[in-house]
Amino acid sequence: MTLTSRPKSRLRLPPNKHQVKQELAQDVENFLARGGSVEQIGQGETALVNGCFNQQRATIASQVQTRTLLSSQVEAIEKRKEERRQPKPTPVKTNRRPTKKWIYDDFGEPLRWVWS
Repeated sequence: MTLTSRPKSRLRLPPNKHQVKQELAQDVENFLARGGSVEQIGQGETALVNGCFNQQRATIASQVQTRTLLSSQVEAIEKRKEERRQPKPTPVKTNRRPTKKWIYDDFGEPLRWVWS
């Protein structure tokens, strides 16, 4: 019985962390071999400007906006909602006649009608 190997996938996998570290180390070695140099900078110095943190940030000057109270509008909306919640009086029929009423199944198809 012979074992057959699977064909290799044509998809290219992204490099893993170890491969990225090796590639970065190789790039640094090539840079140094060509005569480049690396300057050592202390921790936190990149955020300092003249020994202080950079305080000059771009800010957007905006005017103070005045706010208007909407309590009267909110009360009117709540009043309209309350009016909708109250049931409307049903008109009283003096001459009640029997009427046909359809009975529907679960799918909305009429099954039969009954007198009510």
